[in-house]
Amino acid sequence: MNILTKLTLSTALSVVSGLAMADITNGPNPYAAGYGFDTPQQASWGGWTRGDAGTLYAEWDTFDDASYAGLRTAAPDVGSANTSNAFISWSPGTFAAGTGNLYSFSVPQSYQVEVAGSVVAELIRAVLQVETWGTQLDYSAIKMNGLSPTYSATQFSDPNYESTFGKVDLVQHLIYWDLNQPSANGKYLFNFGSGPHSSLGQVAVDIGAIASSVPAPVPLPAAVWFMGSAMLGLLGFNKQNKFAA
Repeated sequence: MNILTKLTLSTALSVVSGLAMADITNGPNPYAAGYGFDTPQQASWGGWTRGDAGTLYAEWDTFDDASYAGLRTAAPDVGSANTSNAFISWSPGTFAAGTGNLYSFSVPQSYQVEVAGSVVAELIRAVLQVETWGTQLDYSAIKMNGLSPTYSATQFSDPNYESTFGKVDLVQHLIYWDLNQPSANGKYLFNFGSGPHSSLGQVAVDIGAIASSVPAPVPLPAAVWFMGSAMLGLLGFNKQNKFAA
């Protein structure tokens, strides 16, 4: 039996059983050492604490909290702070499985996270952290209020993570947007999606003020290091020849 079939059958059994397990109980804690999620207080991208005045926070671990009105929606179940509104919605054909994750057998999966509230600052950073199992998100299509991200990178990946579904591709991804001013209507709409057979495990949104926009470090290609070493070697060789003369 291949991995995709095992994932599909396991999800079906979970739906029938109605077990309420999410990725923290059904997999790794994304905030544990070595994994990919961070709080803004700890992260290099942050500089504030969840709950601080003028910041927003909302997080989902299971997606079956029906306290938010409407079909295919869920309120934050892990926590939220300073929001006037916060919910996640998803496309038809995607459903909350018995694991607490969102899944689709056969149709593309589209999500929208709305977080609304007041952020008073000249420069703010809107941060989205997402965990998926199976099919990965289309990272090139992720938007916030129609804008492409300032930064997007996988923070943790295990293509052979041993889950209750069998081996899955577990990915924890960080995306953020640097904005010169808060949203005019106070709403921050995050849109992302994937093909079928993606299990959405966890979503966290943090929005707060930053002092300045600092570009993410970009590793230098190996060729640059080799060139630098060669130049240093050449300088040393010339210096020796000079002294010899």
